[in-house]
Amino acid sequence: MTITILGSGAAPGVPSIANGWGACDPANPRNRRSRASILVAPDGESEDGAGQGGPPAVPDPILVDTSPDLRDQLLVAGVNRLSAVLYTHAHADHLHGLDDLREVNRAMFGPLDIFADENTLAVIAARFPYAVEPPPPEPRWIGRPLLVPHRIDGPVSVAGLTVTPIPQDHKVMPTLGFRFGPGFAYSTDVVTMDEAALDALTGVHTWVVGCLSWKPHPTHAHVDKVLEWAERVQPRRLILTHLGIGLDYETLRRALPADAEPAYDGMVLDVPATAAAGSTSRHSSERTAAS
Repeated sequence: MTITILGSGAAPGVPSIANGWGACDPANPRNRRSRASILVAPDGESEDGAGQGGPPAVPDPILVDTSPDLRDQLLVAGVNRLSAVLYTHAHADHLHGLDDLREVNRAMFGPLDIFADENTLAVIAARFPYAVEPPPPEPRWIGRPLLVPHRIDGPVSVAGLTVTPIPQDHKVMPTLGFRFGPGFAYSTDVVTMDEAALDALTGVHTWVVGCLSWKPHPTHAHVDKVLEWAERVQPRRLILTHLGIGLDYETLRRALPADAEPAYDGMVLDVPATAAAGSTSRHSSERTAAS
């Protein structure tokens, strides 16, 4: 599967309106960060790699979270069709781009499935009631999002991938991380992980994890905490995302171990169908060439 980091920033983005670039070098384009979101594009093959003969049909990508920057993010990625949307939680920086999904509905000329926990679905229904009203049986023109909500509380098949929700602690509310098949997991807006969550992540090949700052924070993981979790989970590759203005890209890159790196907007990761296989990314190739 292919993962695209649509946005790698925390809630204010980088630069922020109030505090500008902070410690981030404005001359480095990888420090310009929109709000956190990813695309997960299946490769069209079954998760065990077994083909059925002939070229496989490639499903549309899965979107995780609708950030306030969603319009620009999808335009840059060249994506106007989705298999589904997964939500980590209901904070504004992960939810409030939802209205832009109407353009995806227009491109697909039909409804779109969304998956979230019970609390997030309730918030969506309260803030965007028009988006989850039953779609018309034969729409002639789509003037609003047409979303079909599904509660996710266990593994579900989406676009041919087994998606497993992983409960997390964000202190102010529960959040969900997601594991996509054996190879990839996404865990953002989390400050503590219990043994069950860490067990659910063990053996993953590529792990993208939220990391707000150098120092401990009451609601988000910091650099040392993420590295501590990685020692337990043992991913082949570790990517830090949801980065605050105190985390300069190059400074953080140099401080991390060889198998870890900061995310940046537009970063693309190629993840194997199985956790044991090898993997490359455009970014890792660039780093190797530059070393």
